[in-house]
Amino acid sequence: MLKKLRAYIVIKETNIELIKEMERYLPIPVYPSKELAQLFRKQGKDISMDTELKITKVFDSGDMGGIVCTILEENKEAVIVSLTHLRVQPAHPLSDKIF
Repeated sequence: MLKKLRAYIVIKETNIELIKEMERYLPIPVYPSKELAQLFRKQGKDISMDTELKITKVFDSGDMGGIVCTILEENKEAVIVSLTHLRVQPAHPLSDKIF
């Protein structure tokens, strides 16, 4: 049990550190994953994997959700998604930390 608690604390601290770093670079240009782009298209939005979106806010959603982001689409509609569904440009300073 203590081992799991330590692992949880390490993950939580890592998420907090990454969120602080990301906040320094906001807005962060990103691209949707294949699955996210498909979901947007099913909702009638003209979003492909090549559509550049912007992360405008970053949050820790808790134990199960991990890091979530508010992204701003081209039409200025805010959407909250998991960081795992976003791709950062390889040239971005945080690209080695966000994957």
